[in-house]
Amino acid sequence: MIDYLRSERVASPDTTTAFVIDGYTLSTHPDLFDRVKEVNVAAGEPAEFRYLYGKPVLVAKTGVIVAFAGGTYVFCVRLPRSEVDPRLVGERKEKLSGHELLRTKQLELEALVAEDWTRIDPWTIDVPRAEGLALLAAILQRALADAD
Repeated sequence: MIDYLRSERVASPDTTTAFVIDGYTLSTHPDLFDRVKEVNVAAGEPAEFRYLYGKPVLVAKTGVIVAFAGGTYVFCVRLPRSEVDPRLVGERKEKLSGHELLRTKQLELEALVAEDWTRIDPWTIDVPRAEGLALLAAILQRALADAD
């Protein structure tokens, strides 16, 4: 999972600006990292919100990363697919990028969500917004319970 999140530092480690945190360019749309925070708040803020390699992550008290986001709509939670409401599991099969680094990241994500992680829809398109937020909060709480 760390390999998927890891990216090259673009500035010194003490650089923090609107688009660079701890020297890493933010590679997540601001709406999505706000959504990650919103899910954590809806769950009662049981996880610590951090940035890791320029991506928002939610971390359990044990130090285990239980959720992360990237890009515009990638949101993954550390739970097997069988434990996630099927309405939140999008079947996204993007065409593989022709750019080598992007293709590598796509393949890493596919491998990651084939195991202990599930890629979920952060915007809960198939359920009403309030219900979707509650479902996402419950998923986060289950992932945290598994991390303890």
